[in-house]
Amino acid sequence: MKQKTIIWLRNDFRLTDNAAINEASQNGDELIFLYIHNKEQELGAATKWFLHQTLNSFKQDLHSHYNAHLLIKIGEEEEVLTDLIATYKIQKILWNRVYEPHAIKRDSKIKAKLKDQNIIVKTFNSSLLFEPSFIKNNAGEFFKVFSPFWRKCLSALEQITEPYKKPESLSIITLKESKEISLEQLDLLPTEPNWAKNWPEIYKVSEDDIHEKAQRFISDKILNYKTERDFPALDATSKLSPYLHFGIISPKLLYYKLIPYLDDSKGAIHFFSEIGWREFSYYLLYHFPKLETANFNAKFDGFKWQNDMEKLKKWQKGQTGFPIIDAGMRQLWQTGWMHNRIRMVVASFLIKNLLIDWRYGMKWFADCLVDADLAANAASWQWVAGSGADAAPYFRIFNPITQSVKFDPEGHYIRKWVPELAHLANDKIHQPQNVKEYFPEIVDLKESRNTALENYKNLKTAK
Repeated sequence: MKQKTIIWLRNDFRLTDNAAINEASQNGDELIFLYIHNKEQELGAATKWFLHQTLNSFKQDLHSHYNAHLLIKIGEEEEVLTDLIATYKIQKILWNRVYEPHAIKRDSKIKAKLKDQNIIVKTFNSSLLFEPSFIKNNAGEFFKVFSPFWRKCLSALEQITEPYKKPESLSIITLKESKEISLEQLDLLPTEPNWAKNWPEIYKVSEDDIHEKAQRFISDKILNYKTERDFPALDATSKLSPYLHFGIISPKLLYYKLIPYLDDSKGAIHFFSEIGWREFSYYLLYHFPKLETANFNAKFDGFKWQNDMEKLKKWQKGQTGFPIIDAGMRQLWQTGWMHNRIRMVVASFLIKNLLIDWRYGMKWFADCLVDADLAANAASWQWVAGSGADAAPYFRIFNPITQSVKFDPEGHYIRKWVPELAHLANDKIHQPQNVKEYFPEIVDLKESRNTALENYKNLKTAK
């Protein structure tokens, strides 16, 4: 039966393969599309910028496809929903689930109160391949190691249904709002100086553009993905992470695009496993809600950090004196994104050479990355630190010079982001000496490595 329905959007700004929208279209419900901006929720500056662009694009898509408006509200979610229910005689609310601890707690509370008011509430998994509670080991417990987790996921792929098509038509409720809130009122964009002024040239956020971007990557680059993905000077990765984060494209749709390649392409298999790491990150966060703030392995609670704030600032600004580190940190600041291999190298340097707590690095990434996904950010930093689930051993310390020589052998990546070194020969650019325009090395690699290993050894022997 047709019902007056709110579709509450959070990180699912797409019309294709949107489970909540599909449910409403199948029932012929009369719809209001709603986004609630709660200014109490912490968002990084880069994430805010990307959210503004995403909302703007989604508003245009709604209008062009269905002559519908995106109703934007500012306030506390439960209060906003209660007011709209009364104003529009709403009977049903649909949303796609968010698997972050604060959202789970909030949504559970709201769902219970709405049901007490006889409001129908239906929620859906539309951001992951599998529910985090679905994948379990033979003992019925959650996996703490990626490989068996992913094998279990691969064994259940037949349960992933085909992506939902974009509805041809939808029934829309006419809004009564006397004063509509504009995107500008959300205060998501930077003020002067506008550090994101060039970002519209980097990021196209329309759903159609992202579908094309994904298809081009799979068609043109997937075969060489496994061999080329570690070289930051190459355009060899998908760069789809921010669009997955905001739900402009779904992992299920990506999986179906990959299916024709998975039988005989090592690149496709490896890329699919990267989607698996995204799943695993959310899985860990779901089962260990403190992942953002607490060591997954409590043994690391006793680790002796130095937390030199001056060195932290130099790391943040790309002024460490190690070209590959500085190139990565400047790429992050200037574009809101960093190549994944370089993410691991700069994180290892901060944690294991500068001996700065991984949580400082995670917070900087959360503020600067357009793909600042809480689950992936926390899980990845803990992986590098050695404190996480299935983490890299603490004694695995990336040498930034060795990494630079191996993965940027001709210095193209360094020259792009550290232009003051562009004139140096290939054999000099990875460890420049006496370049007046450049910064001195802020730490001795050998000495800091030995200190880190000694601290780790003390952890192992502590009772």
